[in-house]
Amino acid sequence: MSAGEQSPPPALEATFVLIAAVPPAAVLGIFARYGKPLAVTMPAESTDDQRALVALPDGGAAQVRVLQVLGYGDVIPNDYFVLERSGDDAQAVPGPLFSAALAALARAAGVA
Repeated sequence: MSAGEQSPPPALEATFVLIAAVPPAAVLGIFARYGKPLAVTMPAESTDDQRALVALPDGGAAQVRVLQVLGYGDVIPNDYFVLERSGDDAQAVPGPLFSAALAALARAAGVA
């Protein structure tokens, strides 16, 4: 990491580790259950974005990225995990909800 770059918060890093460890159906299930269409345009990809690829049942792949939103009056940005699939609207889940659901599924699957 070079000067000026910030490392992602440990909670985000841990969540991305779990995304890679659980079956793709678990990640997709969280977005199916709790995901809402993203009301803003997702920023263009950047080289420093933390992302994970998730295999889709049809053989394609989707990616999960984090969107940080600083709302009116907020001092700390709110994190949202966003599922981006080709040809579909992006789906967003609040970061704490996504992380907690993923951790519970990982424990149930015996990977956490």
